[in-house]
Amino acid sequence: MQQVDRISLAFEDNGRLHGDLVLQIGGENWRCDSYFLWCENPQSDADHVPIVQSVLAALIGQWVNAIRTMVPESSCYLPYDFSDQSTGWLRCTLHGSNVRVQRGWSAIEGWSFAPSNVGEFLGSVPDFKANGPTFIISREAMLRSLGR
Repeated sequence: MQQVDRISLAFEDNGRLHGDLVLQIGGENWRCDSYFLWCENPQSDADHVPIVQSVLAALIGQWVNAIRTMVPESSCYLPYDFSDQSTGWLRCTLHGSNVRVQRGWSAIEGWSFAPSNVGEFLGSVPDFKANGPTFIISREAMLRSLGR
C-alpha cells in the first residue's frame, strides 16, 4: 500500500472530449474521456467547456459527500472513467481516519447513468474488479485535495 496526500480528478480541455479527464493519485496519473459528462447537456453550437466543468463539479461534489459520510469499515465507489462498455471506479474504504483507495473497473456502461447523479452506485458496484495498487490517504487530506 502506498501512502499519498492528494487525489484529484481534473478537466484539461484539448477540444476533443477524449483524453482530457485526469485522475491523479499521489504522483500517478490516468487519462480518460469527458465525453459522457458533456452528453448530459450536449449542445453542438455551444462551448463544451462549461458543460463539462459543471457536470464534473457535480460529480466531485458527490465524491466529497460520499467520503465525508463514510462510517468506519464501510466502502463507497467513485466513478471517474465513463466508457461505452465499462466504467472506472475508485473503491474507497474507511479504516480509522484513513481511506484505502483502489482503482478498478465494472461492466456498468458509462452511458447508463448520469455522472451528475451517480445514485445507488456510490454505495455498491457489484461487479467491481480491482486493478492496480491500493493507496492510503487520510480522509482529511482526500477531502482537502478534492475541494481544490
